[in-house]
Amino acid sequence: MNNRLHWLVLLVVGLIISVGITEGEFHFFGDEMRHAMTGVFFRDLIVDHPWSHPIQYVYEYYAKYPSLGLLYWPPLFHFIEGLFFLVFGISVVTSRLTILSFALLGVYFWYKIAEREGPRRRALASAFIFPLLPFVLVYERVTMLEVPKVALCLAAVYFWQSFMREERARDLWWFAAFLVATFLTSQKAVFLPFFVVLHFLVERRWRLLKRWDVWVAGLLTVVTVVPWYLFMLHKLSLSYERVAGQGFEHAATYAHLFYYLGHVTPQMGILLGVPGMAGFVWALLRARREHRFFLIWVVACYVCYTLIQEKSIRHSMIWIPVLVYFALVALENLLPRRNWVIAAFCVLAAYSAVKAVRIEAPKVSGIEPIAQYLVAQPDSEVLYYQGFLNGDFIFFVRKYDPEKRRLIAREKQIVATKVNVGYGTRRIMNTPEEVIAMFQKWGIRYAVVENREFIDGLGPVWVALQSDQFEVLRTYNIKSNNRSFNDRRATVYRFKGELRRSDATVTLPMMTLREDIKADLNRLAGRPWPN
Repeated sequence: MNNRLHWLVLLVVGLIISVGITEGEFHFFGDEMRHAMTGVFFRDLIVDHPWSHPIQYVYEYYAKYPSLGLLYWPPLFHFIEGLFFLVFGISVVTSRLTILSFALLGVYFWYKIAEREGPRRRALASAFIFPLLPFVLVYERVTMLEVPKVALCLAAVYFWQSFMREERARDLWWFAAFLVATFLTSQKAVFLPFFVVLHFLVERRWRLLKRWDVWVAGLLTVVTVVPWYLFMLHKLSLSYERVAGQGFEHAATYAHLFYYLGHVTPQMGILLGVPGMAGFVWALLRARREHRFFLIWVVACYVCYTLIQEKSIRHSMIWIPVLVYFALVALENLLPRRNWVIAAFCVLAAYSAVKAVRIEAPKVSGIEPIAQYLVAQPDSEVLYYQGFLNGDFIFFVRKYDPEKRRLIAREKQIVATKVNVGYGTRRIMNTPEEVIAMFQKWGIRYAVVENREFIDGLGPVWVALQSDQFEVLRTYNIKSNNRSFNDRRATVYRFKGELRRSDATVTLPMMTLREDIKADLNRLAGRPWPN
């Protein structure tokens, strides 16, 4: 029975993560909407199979649905999400099922890693507790890359651990495969090279460098991963300052040196964060050999993300299971009897489960019925959306338009933006007359506008909407448990003027790509696409 307890852990964790899986829409960090829509792109790519003109297909798809993260993020997660959409249909639940699958994959591999490094009770307890921490649970219930990245990292580390223990070739190849998969899922996979190199140097297994398969596996990994990143940097107008800053000078500042150490308790809470750090220090001073693998893990994570200029508490999620493990180590050293330890672990697990069930994931809803309403209206071939939830609207328009007849214009036609090291803007239109002319040229009959501006420079749109050229059809309340969405509404406007859709190509201003995109409206709107 003990040998099968980890399957029970997976089952219970999966059920708890699934609480509320059918509620709400996409919104988290703004990125969630792009991750979902990029998954739909891969689903459509598989169905449409435009292999004779793939580049044209990509540009036209973005022109129709300007809410993609292509190139900005590596493609593997979105491809897998696209397969889920293909099998289970385009929906919010399907996207979250993709994340749930990765979450359970991560829990499984963490258990297998921890089981090798300590007693089974510690592996079971840590595998149950870490995915139910409130901070981790949030990312297991939204469509973001943090959980897929952590899951694939754990799989790669498991096979690296196997290879270093038994030196079998199959473990090396599995490690290389998951290393590639992690880098093709998230740039934050950079943790893995830090960990592997540091672990190899500490273990001093120099004889492995004489094996041909080690060099071939390394070469194949580089050949697979590097071209994608070079292509991405060539196409995107990104700044290297996001990673290196000014020659890594930031890494020596107090704020950067202690950023991740100072965020352990926000990640894990006081109950586990303080014992986790205490257990790490104890292991470093008193049981360095026994816990060497996990000590190297924590140090590699700290060094890796401290060197990167862009800081975020979610970057270092990969060390959370290890710190939970060290918290259990600290607890074991405080309790003299084995029965007390098991009882304490059970109490912690029960507390984590009860707290996790009660935690509500951040939710927003109200955009889906707007998309349903507009897709059913006449003259809705081209729609305009202005507001933070633009990607959510685009997702649902695509869901309820299986023939892909519609095209969505966004506020970026008025003010193009990008978030890089700083927040950049590019003004496209400056007067209400230009906005009305754009509606006529594009053939936009309906506009959906949120009541809060999330970027500057959209004043001309508001002035145009208050003119006699527009009428208000409906107003929808946007519901959320996030206070930043309080009193948020979306209003549907109808343009009453004459539409004169242009036969000439129109321009989609780009700030993340190095060049703008041209689109033929008559080809992309009003009829099934691709055609």
